[in-house]
Amino acid sequence: MTEAAMMAWLGSIPYTRRTPGLHRIGHLLRFMGEPQHKLKFIHVAGTNGKGSTCAMTASILRAAGYRTGMFISPYIVEFRERMQINGQMIPVETLCALAEQIRPEYDRMMREGEGPSEFEVVTAMGLSWFAAERCDVVVLEVGMGGLLDATNIIDTPLASVICTLDYDHTQILGETLPQIAAHKAGIIKENGLTVSYPQPPEVREVIARTAADKHNVCVFADPGEIRVLRQELSGTELLFDGESYHLPLLGDHQVRNAATVLTLFRALTQTGRLCVTPDVIRQGLAAVAFPVRLEIVGRAPVILLDGAHNPSGIEALCAAVRKYLPGGPRIAVVGMMWDKDYETAVAPMAKLFSRILTVTPDSPRALPAPELAAVFRSMGDKAEACVSPVAALSEARRMAGCDGAVVVCGSLYLASELRRYIVI
Repeated sequence: MTEAAMMAWLGSIPYTRRTPGLHRIGHLLRFMGEPQHKLKFIHVAGTNGKGSTCAMTASILRAAGYRTGMFISPYIVEFRERMQINGQMIPVETLCALAEQIRPEYDRMMREGEGPSEFEVVTAMGLSWFAAERCDVVVLEVGMGGLLDATNIIDTPLASVICTLDYDHTQILGETLPQIAAHKAGIIKENGLTVSYPQPPEVREVIARTAADKHNVCVFADPGEIRVLRQELSGTELLFDGESYHLPLLGDHQVRNAATVLTLFRALTQTGRLCVTPDVIRQGLAAVAFPVRLEIVGRAPVILLDGAHNPSGIEALCAAVRKYLPGGPRIAVVGMMWDKDYETAVAPMAKLFSRILTVTPDSPRALPAPELAAVFRSMGDKAEACVSPVAALSEARRMAGCDGAVVVCGSLYLASELRRYIVI
């Protein structure tokens, strides 16, 4: 199977299936030899912060000398980013071979009933590769929710990590934060370790109760334990447990994500699951990179890419804009999906930018640029629709000038599209 044929086949499979559950992924993995039972995991759920938490965790594990797999979604530039070992994407030929191996069983399942989703197929391929390559630890990001997510087919992990929660996929996960938290806490398994981002009381209660029911050691990160020494465009200097660390990622929310990761490694060490020294953590954090999460990709003007697309994500972005981009014209290039609560999501952006240029991202779910511009104008902002993302970026650069800043946000599709255009 060629790469083009493989991508066409995966693209033809629905991303999710109507009936939730682990029966389809379980069947696929039995066919693939139960690779999940041969691996150790750090399982990461949450609404926001999963990707950067996974990136920090994997970078520290690599620095500690562990052969580290990482499974993430969605990808930013290239599909193969979804499966990595020690920071290297899965080779094309390996990915194609796995697709050839699994496709006959997929076809058989389709003939006999409801076949697997695209996410289930890719999860099975990734776990098979990690097992074949004898990874020491796999950092495994949940696709959606947790309880019924395909990644939840694994045994008790080294740690279940729950990042910040917000209202997302409410039609599936529930209308309230406790309902959403119950799905996310579904990754907690018997006799494990649970580490959580600081949570509001109603969410904390759900996580703590689930962890107790599953006989877990449960630890919540405490933002008061981490001290910010300095924040600049080059990153953040932190102090935790008397040790100083450099984090290249920007934003107060990344400080809280870092507190969660530092709490995770302290708990892993204290419980004897892994042993990682402060020097190794320092090395791993300093090396972390995470595209399109408050990523600086240009200067004069500053160009900042961020995939924020829900209310809490955009609130974090806006806080970072106020902190790091105080002077000069600020121009936003924004594209959103119609199936998101885009009016609520963009509300924090009101009056923050000199001008807003709206675009239609390259996705069948994209909200038309004129509709999004109308939303911004209703909030009192100067907004206009552009014919394409590239045209919008060019115009934004001109408007910002050398002393200003351009912020691209609202959709991972948009941020990744323009990143390919900017970063050679």
